[in-house]
Amino acid sequence: MYSYSEIVNELLKEFPEISRRYAEELAWIQDTFQGQETKGQTICFDRCFCDYIGRLLVSGHQDNVKIKQVFAFLEDMATSEDQEVKDLLQVTILEYLRSWYLLQRESEKFMQPETRKMFDTVKGYLEEPTKDEIPVFL
Repeated sequence: MYSYSEIVNELLKEFPEISRRYAEELAWIQDTFQGQETKGQTICFDRCFCDYIGRLLVSGHQDNVKIKQVFAFLEDMATSEDQEVKDLLQVTILEYLRSWYLLQRESEKFMQPETRKMFDTVKGYLEEPTKDEIPVFL
């Protein structure tokens, strides 16, 4: 089970390819908001992991092994006993996936049961995304 205090370490261990981006984002935050302590949970998931997921989902050569690894990680977050981990999943990743029709359509193919339940909750309070909008990272 993941804990909020260790979630970034777990993510970077599972997906080391986002470590450099995370270090850059964390350095920017620490420079910009000097004196504020952060372990970067929201930064890492919002600014690094979401873009990583988005790129995987819309790649012309989808890496289904890596995508399944991502969604297994998300399912572990959804089943965590730590409510902050669940909140992080819902507010950063699942709301992000709901925000773009293309990402929503692709991600729902890979969601596991608890992640899907949480995603259904998000769908209940966020509007259906416009079909013709393209995610900003593309």
